[in-house]
Amino acid sequence: MDDALQHEIVSPSRGNLPVLPVAVLRWQPKDFQVEEIPRYLPDGTGQHLFLWVQKRNVSASELISRLAKRLNVSARDIGVAGQKDRRAVTRQFVSVPRSCSKHISDLTDSATQILSISAHGNKLRTGHLSGNQFTIVLRGKEGTAFGAKEEEAVSERLKFLQSDGFPNYFGPQRFGHDGASIRDGIELLTTGKPPKSWKRQQRRFLSKLSASAVQSAIFNLCLAQRVRQKTCSTVSIGDAVCRRGGIKPFVYGSESEVDRAELIPMGPMPGGKMVTSAGSARMSEQQIMARLELSDDDFSRNTRLTPGTRRTYVEFPRNVSAEARSDGSLQLRFDLTAGAFATTLLAEICNELI
Repeated sequence: MDDALQHEIVSPSRGNLPVLPVAVLRWQPKDFQVEEIPRYLPDGTGQHLFLWVQKRNVSASELISRLAKRLNVSARDIGVAGQKDRRAVTRQFVSVPRSCSKHISDLTDSATQILSISAHGNKLRTGHLSGNQFTIVLRGKEGTAFGAKEEEAVSERLKFLQSDGFPNYFGPQRFGHDGASIRDGIELLTTGKPPKSWKRQQRRFLSKLSASAVQSAIFNLCLAQRVRQKTCSTVSIGDAVCRRGGIKPFVYGSESEVDRAELIPMGPMPGGKMVTSAGSARMSEQQIMARLELSDDDFSRNTRLTPGTRRTYVEFPRNVSAEARSDGSLQLRFDLTAGAFATTLLAEICNELI
């Protein structure tokens, strides 16, 4: 994978010209706040405890490690619905075995707080959330203040994105430092062997991480091509699609009765369970896999790591707002579907985030 291809994956083409030239992001952790929108709430009974946790400047893996150590359980016994940013203030559900109840009081410290506790019948699993609510503060570079002009421009852009959507790219954090997760994943999928640099105790985690990074790289390349062609929202015969607001993919054909305006094209996360597109859409996806020297066989041999799915090419934020604050910063609020990246939305607003 050469530098140009890596750049196309990690920093793909924007859908719109940004309305701010530069802004400071995450000047302090509370400038980036994320609150999980649960798919369901605990019902008060069952063998698992759902902890509503607030963490500050703590990574998802570090949170699980801390909880496992303090509760004296395996990390595998702890469930989360989604990964949350490290340099941020985040609130999310975490499930632990009910047998841990006597140790819950030991969990609160300066970095983590248990805000509420309730029981439920099942362990939390990845994907058991509807989305995330974001409250993000952007600051001017070197003391530059944002005012009414910037508030209006950002507010109008957010409203536009809410109605028309933005390219649903995976953010750069998905791909590891300097694209390392992509390269490791390609080696794993093509040879069937983990990279020699991996420690044995890390192989299970890194295998899933790197294989997912390769799927995400293919998706970003396919979406970037459609952004350049101005077709990321356009449904054509052969596209894998879903209804707006839905998740179930199907292939759009000449006899499809659903109005195209109600549909969103979906990109590939290759694997055996992925709905296969047709015609020129299928050909384009295969050509992009070939750019990474990959084929369908590489994913079908690794169904445990890459079961396959489809992801919408366009995301629509909800409940959007922008407010200029008295300290010269801009506060943005919006909700995103689970799996969508706030940094990808911010790239449609600001040319450079520092």
